[in-house]
Amino acid sequence: MKKLFILLLIFTACKKEVFHYPSKDFFKEYNPVEINVDNLNFEELTDSIRNGLYEKEHYFIEINDSNATYKISPFALTGGYIKESNGLYIINDSIGLIKGMFPINDLSKYLKLHYENNGKEYFYASSYKWAYVKLILTKEGDSEKLKTVLLNLVKIYNQTDIENKDSISLNIILDYPLEQPALIPPPPTEYIN
Repeated sequence: MKKLFILLLIFTACKKEVFHYPSKDFFKEYNPVEINVDNLNFEELTDSIRNGLYEKEHYFIEINDSNATYKISPFALTGGYIKESNGLYIINDSIGLIKGMFPINDLSKYLKLHYENNGKEYFYASSYKWAYVKLILTKEGDSEKLKTVLLNLVKIYNQTDIENKDSISLNIILDYPLEQPALIPPPPTEYIN
């Protein structure tokens, strides 16, 4: 009997906590499908999510840690209007805001400012309801880099003391920098009057 009790205790202690992003309600409402990111580069993953959104399908990425499971359903830009100041940008290993670039080590500080701003300063989100975090990585980036950045983001978000956190959805948008178009050469001078 004692051995059974110890075994039951060990089994219940090994159960991982599950976190849902943007929220648990989002997962209940949209029932997203898990996407395997292991063989995709960042461009392919972002385009897959974008194409799914066009078809009104949502996907999620599952990341397992030693003591938790994170189910993250990111978005990708589909051409709609998004207010730039509502975004906190993570560009490779830096934080980008309208007022400049900052080290990723200050992420907790800027997440708190971003979600608690409520229209006080122009540089941060006008409301926690419209706030989002945008990850901008290179097109060739692999899934391990994405998982590392996402895991760091959600862990820091969970550790940050933000007012009304239980009513906040952590909306994450994936994007990659577009290539600059080739410059159009000026017209030949013989045709200019």
